[in-house]
Amino acid sequence: MSLLIGQFAQAQEGDYQLGLGYKAHEKFTLGGYFSTEFSQGEDLKEFVLDDVALLAYGNLSENISFLAEIESVGFYSYDFETNSSDTNTRPAIERFYADYKFSDYATFRVGKQITPIGYWNLQPINVLRETTSSPRLSREMFPKFVTGLQVSGFTPLHESIRYSVYLQNTGDMDAKYVNIAVDQHYGFTLEKTLSESWSIGGSAGRFREINQGSTRYFQLNSRFDKGPYTVLLEGIVDYHTAKLLPKVKSSSIYTQFEYRFRPRHAVIARAESFRDDRISLHEKIGVLGYSYRPQFPISLKLEYQWHADSDNNRLVGSFSVLF
Repeated sequence: MSLLIGQFAQAQEGDYQLGLGYKAHEKFTLGGYFSTEFSQGEDLKEFVLDDVALLAYGNLSENISFLAEIESVGFYSYDFETNSSDTNTRPAIERFYADYKFSDYATFRVGKQITPIGYWNLQPINVLRETTSSPRLSREMFPKFVTGLQVSGFTPLHESIRYSVYLQNTGDMDAKYVNIAVDQHYGFTLEKTLSESWSIGGSAGRFREINQGSTRYFQLNSRFDKGPYTVLLEGIVDYHTAKLLPKVKSSSIYTQFEYRFRPRHAVIARAESFRDDRISLHEKIGVLGYSYRPQFPISLKLEYQWHADSDNNRLVGSFSVLF
């Protein structure tokens, strides 16, 4: 990180712009991001330098592009309750893929990539999100990453409909930070633009956990964005099957409202319900947050989380930068 910052400092004016990286070559850009987080709740008071990541990306030709990302999660943490600290400096491969754009109707992506489901999962970087926390839907209901092939683009039927088809038939590339370890995952998504302000979509797929059985999921989402207002809605249902065990269902839904009352300021409210019958868990979560962006690549956020179990209530703040 220090070497990269040193390169940025030595870069000539025009070679580097905050949030857009350092253009080391006409076909090669270096960048990265980091985030810090402070949490306080019942028996919890912790500071974390949470994500430290480096990015390399570029266009090798008119049709071929690539992205490589390595990241250390929980790079440094300090627990004020126990006066102890911990580090995790070994980086792992977060994303590593290449794209080939055949046409507007078909772009092929090969490698480790984000599973193209809904909205939250497509925003893995803290600085790009409206709140520091993510809904449980995006963290626990399906694999966040696909190591394999994706084909995406507009449908020939109508250019207001986009599709993605993804396939994984192997283990994960660098499984250190994957949320669900799988050796098979396939599915598709569709998204239709109804107007300049409103879009709807959905996904369906199946994945096989290593030594755990298989899961089928069905997901729906909608987004309304007009003026200072944004409303998100996502819901998903999973059906889990394993040998000698009955089929088990889990589900999750959230709705989120954002109001940008000034160009750099926003308030966010989110209500979420999560149910997992495998462990007899039914949880409801409420989030009220504030976001301040002095510039787009810099984000300061503060939120309070209410849980059905009040012992889990907490205040969370974060500072994140995309450079």
